[in-house]
Formats: sequence, C-alpha cells, structure tokens
Amino acid sequence: MGASTMETKKWYAAIDVHSCGQPLRIITGGLPELPGTTMRDKALFFQRHEDDARKLLMSEPRGHYAMTGAIVTAPVTPEARFGLLFLNQQGLASVSGHGIIAAVTAWTATGQIAPSDAAAGILIDCPSGTVQVVAEVEGDEVQSVSFRNVPSYVHTERFPVTIQGREIRVDVAFSGEFFAVVDIGEFGATSFEPHQLRDWAGMIRSEAESRLELQHPQLDWISGIHGVFFYQRDEPDRLSFRSACVFAGEQLDRSPGGAGVCAHLAVLSSRGRLEPGQQAVYQGISGVQVIGSIARDSLLAGNKTIIPQLTGTAHVLGFMNFVLDPDDPLPDGFVLN
Repeated sequence: MGASTMETKKWYAAIDVHSCGQPLRIITGGLPELPGTTMRDKALFFQRHEDDARKLLMSEPRGHYAMTGAIVTAPVTPEARFGLLFLNQQGLASVSGHGIIAAVTAWTATGQIAPSDAAAGILIDCPSGTVQVVAEVEGDEVQSVSFRNVPSYVHTERFPVTIQGREIRVDVAFSGEFFAVVDIGEFGATSFEPHQLRDWAGMIRSEAESRLELQHPQLDWISGIHGVFFYQRDEPDRLSFRSACVFAGEQLDRSPGGAGVCAHLAVLSSRGRLEPGQQAVYQGISGVQVIGSIARDSLLAGNKTIIPQLTGTAHVLGFMNFVLDPDDPLPDGFVLN
C-alpha cells in the first residue's frame, strides 16, 4: 500500500463508551494539556481555545444529537487521580454521572487505572467538586462503578408551574447541577414519550428559571436548570422507578440519569422516604438500571445535604480516529434533533 497523500487540518483520537445506553466519547488525543489550577480554569481554557473539538466530535456527521463527551485532565487536588471535563451539545457540564462511570470503566479497561486501584477507590476532580469512585472488579474486568457525588440538596419543594393550562408541582434540587424533578403523573401521563418530555422540559425550565434564583452558594458559575428529571414509580411496595432526563437543552438521556438520579435522591431524603443504607432502583429508556442510595449526610454552607451514591455499568464500544479535511464544508458539524 502506498504512502497516504491525504491532508488533514485536525486529528483527534477517542474512546467511545456507553453507560446504560448513553454514549460518551472520551477525547484521548489531539488536544493540548489544559492549563489551570482549578477544574473551572481548565473548563474556561477549553471553551475559549479548544471548543472546536467539542463541536466537531459531538455533532453530526461524526456524532449525533445524543452524543456526550469527556476530557481527562491532570488533577487539581493532591489526592485525586485525574480530572474530568464533561461535554454536551450546548457546551460543558459541571458533572455527569454516566460520564464518570464510563470514564472509569474505559480507563481501567485500557490500563490507565490498575484494576486493584479501581477496586480500592480513587478520587476524581470535576468542575462541581471532587468525587469518590470505586469499581466492582472480577479478575481484570470492571463489573460496575459506584461514585459518591458532591453534597446535594433540595433548593425548592413542590414549586407550582403551569404547563398547557395544567398546574403541576416540581421539586428543584442540586446534585452538581440544578435539576427540576417531576413525577410524570403530574401531567396525567403513564409513559415516557420523547417529544413530549422535551416539550415539557423546555416549559418547566423556562418558568423555573424566570421565577427562582438558582445559584450555587459557593460555585458562582453553576446556575440555572441544567436538566429536567422525569420519574414514575414502578412498584408501589419498593423504591423502584422508571426515569428519563432531558438535559443541556433538549438532549434526552438514554440512561436512567446520573446527576438527575442524585437530585431525585435528595428529594426522597428531604421527604423522609429514603434513609442511608436504603437503595432506590431506576430504569431508563434503554431498559438498563442504576442503583441509587445515600452514602451519608453532609453540610454545605451550613445547610444539611446528602452525599448521594450511584452504581451503574459501562462498556467500551471502540477506539476512534477522527480527522478534519481542509476542504470539509462542515468543520463544526451540524445537529439534527
């Protein structure tokens, strides 16, 4: 085979993974080391100087509307193994539950983390804070990943929102980002219809953001509704739910939700329906389940919070190389919903 004469403007390597059906593309090559002494610094540098990579790799024709991504960075705290930035169609998120589970699974599968270290537990720096992660390992294979999220709490309980002439009640909780949490029974619905969920999510987000002050007490860049978490109790005699989360505009999570589940755990805790040691099971639109629990109680700015724990699975899909032809008329890609 002769030498290639193909010219490329950009090149990126990536590992594609899915966590409970939700895709994640981990960029492993083609980016410079992101400078900064905090994860926020690194996120800002990426947004200002390297966001073309997000657009190229998340959007069609290389990605699709449901695609999310992650970047592994140097840690910013002494105890952490590495840092993670989370990408979506709108930009960057402060946390991603499925992203954490997928990244640890992929990093262990490719030898970046020794299975024994993953089983013993590691710390990962995220823009929302440092999270504790531990994997269940059999031999050298990761069976599941559990992570303990940042302190999470209910911001507003049973907030009234009028949607299409119907008053519904919405809880707003923080779990690394702010989420509106709503039982689809409030709409009189019994099933999860994607277009309907997206429509409802947009209206809920708009009304909540116009009437509530949604600002993290310590991390001033975290504000507004990141996602709307819909749930339906699946079994009346146990904490078992069907769930779906619309996040970053109109992206519909294929998994049961990561940080969205953690927000619902905070709501359950505030109502006395979930105690430390109890488990809640969530099934997403992919049919795969995650398990949520409360690791312990905590404090944030003097207020009572919980440390939610989420356990889920992920699987490596492939190892990718992407290029940008200098003559490509779609250097930023495009998005069809």
